[in-house]
Amino acid sequence: MCQGFPDHDLARPLDIACMPHPAKSLPLTDAMLAEMVAISADAIIAVDQAQRIVFFNVGAEQVFGYSSAEAMDRPLADLLPLHFRDAHRVQVDRFGASDQPARRMGERQQISGLRRNGEEFPAEASIARVTVDDRVVFTVVLRDVTARERVEQDLRGAVESRDQMAGIVSHDLRNPVQAIKMLSSAILARADEGRVSAETAEQVAVILQAAEQMDALITDLADVTRIETGQLRVHPSRNDAITLVELACDTLAPLAHAKQQRLDIYVDDTLPPIMADADRVLQVFSNVIGNAIKFTPAGGTIEVRAEARDDAFRADGHRYVEFTVRDSGPGIPATHLPQVFNRYFQSAHAVRPGSGLGLAIAKGLVEAHAGWIEVESAEGVSTTVRFALPCAV
Repeated sequence: MCQGFPDHDLARPLDIACMPHPAKSLPLTDAMLAEMVAISADAIIAVDQAQRIVFFNVGAEQVFGYSSAEAMDRPLADLLPLHFRDAHRVQVDRFGASDQPARRMGERQQISGLRRNGEEFPAEASIARVTVDDRVVFTVVLRDVTARERVEQDLRGAVESRDQMAGIVSHDLRNPVQAIKMLSSAILARADEGRVSAETAEQVAVILQAAEQMDALITDLADVTRIETGQLRVHPSRNDAITLVELACDTLAPLAHAKQQRLDIYVDDTLPPIMADADRVLQVFSNVIGNAIKFTPAGGTIEVRAEARDDAFRADGHRYVEFTVRDSGPGIPATHLPQVFNRYFQSAHAVRPGSGLGLAIAKGLVEAHAGWIEVESAEGVSTTVRFALPCAV
């Protein structure tokens, strides 16, 4: 006998009312199905057309706090907060009159349950309708998601706190960092005039370099926060794609040369203009090419390509300029590829750890232009980053 079913009501059709049909290869008996339903951790409740409870499993007892005997013949509305009851009754009646055999409840809004002690809790639920001896029976499978929502709320709070802290740090650090940069530059200018010793000038140059790195990190922290909060703004205008590629490579060439690397550029002379925020596109290049230089060993090669093409990855009919940065570095393990755009992700091949924000910011900036970006890699061979930006009309 299935728990909660009185002898005179719905004892035999448990396999229909409470469980999906088993696969033909699994000869489950009514008794086996009854036991599985009875001990399920989810609340499984069956109600008649009057929406009165005719089945209440162990999971339902644990979720709602009623015993099966206490729940029998109660209105289903007793398990719902008062402000949901009228709407829920109407929804169940409409479902009963529809052609749908089953549906998920609360698709448009959160649903809630009501425990015996008066506590309201968030839930997920599905409802199924079956006909048993010419009568309609509704079976509800409900899951208490209180613990999950608490964890999600805690995570959201942690993320908000972290982002607020990043914003405060970015704001409060920028002024002293700018002061260090200005004073360092002034001292170095005096060194050019012979008014500061060579040893002092060398030390101040190191201070200036560190301050510039701090300034770049502050900018990254601010950008990644704007991206995740939807506050990042770009200001696209008509720009020459070839010029942007050349500017980016000219800026980064000294870093490549310092590692005896080749930085090769291949661009189509007929490249059309793009609609883009030039400063932000140069930032994308800086992050992507900078990564390639950092991870490619001395003597390696970085290739930067640009070509116009109809985007094979989207069916919007627009033309895009595709930019490709390929390096001869150690590559990325296949298991790490899905994480490369996560912020703070660090490659196992990093010689000197960075902020882990470069690709996350690049992705946010490219997508803000209605473009796309992807990474391919063959471990031990190379890594290729492709991103595309829309052509100007």
